[in-house]
Amino acid sequence: MKIAILNCGDTAKRCAASGCFKAFSERSGGFDRYANEETVLTSYCVCSNCGMSPADDPDMKKKLDRIAEIGTEAVHIGKCAKKDGVRCKTMEEYAEYLEGKGIQIIWKTH
Repeated sequence: MKIAILNCGDTAKRCAASGCFKAFSERSGGFDRYANEETVLTSYCVCSNCGMSPADDPDMKKKLDRIAEIGTEAVHIGKCAKKDGVRCKTMEEYAEYLEGKGIQIIWKTH
């Protein structure tokens, strides 16, 4: 299974993503579904701007297109993309864009 992780760019200013990578390595949290599968982490990236859809942000669109082009099958969106239990609207747009390319979206890393 080819997997990517997509996190909040604002949070990335103060987060090393160690929880996401630990969960991936240990097959815990959102990655426990791959306990008996071979997996490859194809990409780790962060969003570039709050409130910018892929259509309005050519750099982010390029990142999302690249994730699809390299055969990524699932994208895990970090828990940082939720504030007080509410999903980030921008990240929801990215998820919808990727789903349109046939990529499964999982709203959980660790």
